[in-house]
Order: sequence, then C-alpha cells, then structure tokens
Amino acid sequence: IVKPGELSNRGNSITVHQSLASIRREVRSIMYTSNNTRRSYLVQKYIERPLLINKRKFDIRCFAMITCVAGHVKGYWYRDAYLRTSSKEFTLKNLNSRFVHLTNDAIQKRSDEYGKYESGNKLSLNEFQKYLDVNRPERKCNVRDGLMNRMKEIVKTTFMAVYKKLDPNQRLHTFEIFGYDFMIDEDFNLQLIEANTNPCLETSCALLASLIPAMIDDAFKIAVDPLFPPPTPLNKFRKALGYDYTYDSKKNKFELIFDSTDMPETSETEDSANEQADLLSIEELNEGSAIGISDEECAGEDEFDQDDGEEDEDGNIEEGYLECETLADASQKE
Repeated sequence: IVKPGELSNRGNSITVHQSLASIRREVRSIMYTSNNTRRSYLVQKYIERPLLINKRKFDIRCFAMITCVAGHVKGYWYRDAYLRTSSKEFTLKNLNSRFVHLTNDAIQKRSDEYGKYESGNKLSLNEFQKYLDVNRPERKCNVRDGLMNRMKEIVKTTFMAVYKKLDPNQRLHTFEIFGYDFMIDEDFNLQLIEANTNPCLETSCALLASLIPAMIDDAFKIAVDPLFPPPTPLNKFRKALGYDYTYDSKKNKFELIFDSTDMPETSETEDSANEQADLLSIEELNEGSAIGISDEECAGEDEFDQDDGEEDEDGNIEEGYLECETLADASQKE
C-alpha cells in the first residue's frame, strides 16, 4: 500500500499494488509538491489476510493524548474506541476498489452501501465483542481487557520512542490528541496501522455522538481546565447539575501511561542510538508473536513486559511499522 507523505487527508491518493514496477510508477508519477519540494511516500506491506466482520474489512480507531508542560511530557490512553468498517466485501482480486480496501469515512460515505450494515459504518467495542463471541468463540477474546491492553502498550512504546522530539522548544503549555488505528489479521495478530494527528472528530452516527464529545471533555479536564478554570458562578451551577471539572482517574477515561520523568537521562549520543533501537522495537512489535494475541491475553490474562516497548481527516502511517521523526511527522498522512 502506498501513501503520499503530504496532502493525503481523507484517504486521498492512497493506492494498493501487487508489483514493484507498479509501485515505482506510482511514486514517480508525482515527484514534487505544489511548492516545488520533493514529495515523500510511505510504502508498506499490505495485510492480505485481515480479520473480517461479515466478510468486510475494518480497523479500530483509538485515542491518545500528549501533554507538555515546560518540557515535562505525559502520555494518556483513552479507554474506549470504535471500529470503522468498509462497505464492500473484502477481495484481493480488485485492488482499485477504495470501498473494499480503505475504511476512511470520507471514502466510504460515497458508497451506495454506506450505512447499510452499521450506522455510519461504525461499531462499538461491545458490538465487536458480541460478534467475536458468536463467530469466533474458540478465541475467547476479551476485547476490553485483552485487546485494548495490548494496544495501550504499543501506544506507550510510540510515546517512549519520540517524546523528546514532540516539543523541542519546551513551550510552557501544549497538548495534542492523536488517533491510533489498529488492524487484526485472521490469525488474531494485532498490527499498528497509523498514528494520526488531527484525528477526525465528526459525530456522524449515534455512537460517535456519544463517544467523541465525552473524549474531548475528558481531554480538556486534563489539559485545559487546570489552566483556565470555569468562572466560579458557572462552575457552581454546573456542579449543581452534577458536572465535575476536576480530574478523577477513576471517572476520566484518559489513563496516564507515560511520564517523561520516569525515563532515564541520556546524552545526545545515546539518544541517537536509542532512536534506532526504538524504531526496531516498534517494528518488532508489529511482527509475529511480539504482538500476537494469545488465547490467554484475549481472555484478559496478559503477562507481557510493561517496558516493551474520511473524512479521515487525520494524518497517518499505515500497515507495517511506525518509522518517524515525531508522531506529528509520522502523521502527515491520510
């Protein structure tokens, strides 16, 4: 699968190929951007045997957040997610059908079958769990306690790989929400597909109308409300209605999973060497058993090392491994 490194929001110019000659033709077709800078491309191994839902491809959109306060970086994982489904049955016989191969909302909504199987081509984690229980009971897969925990550890690894480059000027206060996309193959191996800046926040169906505002609200409680507390009268009025502006780790679905103060101090030379090691560790995470979902893990009995490290409208990295200077650089995709 080939994605342009610039101006590729909403699935624009993403193509699937089956020969090196075809890939070369695609990459050479547009060598420069409109401002005459050399174009970049991401060329990644396509997942040929994905796990399907009713014979259709899907991916899982998760959210994470980074906050930077005077160089102090914290990373958060959001404990909810949703599935994006395609409108057409999966096949490798037609690589040109975007309705088969791309789950971006901006692509799928143009299909005459958009919304035919799921409202807005979206499924909740609970609906995914029910589907697996009925159609793949032998896997005994626990989506929230097994699968989501594995995703959380991969996201944490990406934070560890690039946290020193996210805010090089160490601005006083800054934050960003990221959209992470994952896929599962038919052997139940999990793959990180993309890390997106500026993720889609459209509430195109009832599921997203509930999930997206709640996620944004929880993010603001961490990143914004401590700096700009609501006016006292308004705050009292909101609290009288049961709204609490304070961050409560038990109620807020953003879970702290990374803190830069927990990372060892390193020199610039060590940083350079560690960058290469981090890229390797992420590549290994996307290969084989390092990220395979065993029956025990799917059942919620994870025993992994904690240090292991479209309007789709967002930026991204797809199918393969994450190789980036920063999450932001990695995400200038879709």
